[in-house]
Amino acid sequence: MSEAVGESVLIHAHEAYPLRQMVLRPYLSVDEVGADYDHAVGTFHVGYKVDDRIVAIMSVLRDPIPDSVVGGGEDAWRIRSMASHPDQRGSGCGGKVLEFGMQHALGIARIPFWCNARKVAYGFYERYGFEIVSDEFEIEGIGPHKVMVRQIN
Repeated sequence: MSEAVGESVLIHAHEAYPLRQMVLRPYLSVDEVGADYDHAVGTFHVGYKVDDRIVAIMSVLRDPIPDSVVGGGEDAWRIRSMASHPDQRGSGCGGKVLEFGMQHALGIARIPFWCNARKVAYGFYERYGFEIVSDEFEIEGIGPHKVMVRQIN
C-alpha cells in the first residue's frame, strides 16, 4: 500500500469512537466505547485525517507504569485505544499518529510512554523504540497482551 497522505491532528474523544468501535470493540455499539479516561484532565486524542476522514486514532493520558513491571510506579504517558482503519493498514498512518502524539506529550512532560500492546502490535511498537517489559497476559474478551515501555533519553 502506498503511504497515506494526510495529517495528524488533535481530536475530540467522540471523533475517535467510530474507529475505536470498528477496530477495537466491534462487540459494542459506538455509544458504548467511551471510556473514563477520555475526558480525564491531561488526556488528549490524536487522529490521522485523509480527505477529512479519520483513519487512525490514539488516546494519551498520564498513568504510572504498572507496579508489576520494571520501572513500575514511574510517572508516564499511557497510550490507549490506538487503531488504524483496515483499509489504511500498512500506509504509515498508525506510525504518524504515534509520532505526533508522543511529540505532543513530550512538549508537556518528558516522561516515558507505556501501553498494553496487543500481540499483533508488538512489532509495531518495537519499531518505535518500545520494549517488552512483561510476560504475556490475557485481557478477557480482547486477547493476549504485553506491557511495553519506551524510555526517554
